[in-house]
Amino acid sequence: MINTQVEELSVTKTKAKAEVDALKQAVKQNGTLLREAMYKDLQKVYGHMQHGGKVIDLYESFKKAGLNADGDPKLAICVADAKICHAFKYADGRTIFTNRKIGRWDKATKSNADVVLPKGFLKYLPQDTTKRLDDWNVKHQEIQTTVPIIPVKFLSLIKSKLSNYHILWEVEKWIPEPPKDPILLKQLTPNLYGVLATWELTLLEQAIIRGRIQ
Repeated sequence: MINTQVEELSVTKTKAKAEVDALKQAVKQNGTLLREAMYKDLQKVYGHMQHGGKVIDLYESFKKAGLNADGDPKLAICVADAKICHAFKYADGRTIFTNRKIGRWDKATKSNADVVLPKGFLKYLPQDTTKRLDDWNVKHQEIQTTVPIIPVKFLSLIKSKLSNYHILWEVEKWIPEPPKDPILLKQLTPNLYGVLATWELTLLEQAIIRGRIQ
């Protein structure tokens, strides 16, 4: 189950509200504080937590889950409007998850469509074990799998475009097959995501996904 794979951060609603109130008071005294990215991040995270929302550390979740027997990430993440999630792996552990097919020299971006894991979080294997690991010798360098669909009962949580949200799920094998246990996320900071919903895909939803796999 994916809930055992992710690294969850939580504080009580009382603590989160106290932090939000303290930040508001500090901003009244010094309005320049919210120009600092750190305080903007704190405002977003505590704002989500004060309503009982859960937050996961994406980087630590991928590190915690690690790799499967094929040497591929056990988790996948992609924008919620995507059909296919592509992952591109580099020798230094950097990984790009995106809704588009990419190449070795494409730059990692910070757009809604690309989620980038920094160097060192994952330890990839060489394709040819007789040669050193480098960007030309990464096992399964570009992989892809199918993105879950959001059940109708959770669509009311979507307040803007689907592309502004992400879905995280566990991948048994990076092949075109319906996933089973996704989490709907809203990005708060580069590595922290607010949890909006978790669910198990029904057989009907899996069948719908299977029908659009090409």
